[in-house]
Amino acid sequence: MQVRRGLTLAERAVASANTDRRLWFGKSAYNPEVLVKVLGIFRTYFNYCEVGRDGKTPAMRLGLARGPIAPEDIIYFTPEPPERRRAPAARSLKPSGPVAHASESLAA
Repeated sequence: MQVRRGLTLAERAVASANTDRRLWFGKSAYNPEVLVKVLGIFRTYFNYCEVGRDGKTPAMRLGLARGPIAPEDIIYFTPEPPERRRAPAARSLKPSGPVAHASESLAA
């Protein structure tokens, strides 16, 4: 219920008296992908920012967070770039072993 009332995109359709029981989706998301994205934002806010009566967020109760997180910290989060590693040295294309010696003897 909290999701449906908290997000206008998730509200149920309204039937008006003069539309002969047709439903009107005035504020509904016509593209379901938009609703999925908005629900992801709502879920993140509710689990990490919204504090309950006990002073903890749902993420704190599960041990996923140490304290409530400010919405700005989530919105403007930029992960640290991964540590750069050098590529392994390129191998020589020259064959080695008994095949290499046989090809050299044929060339001479």
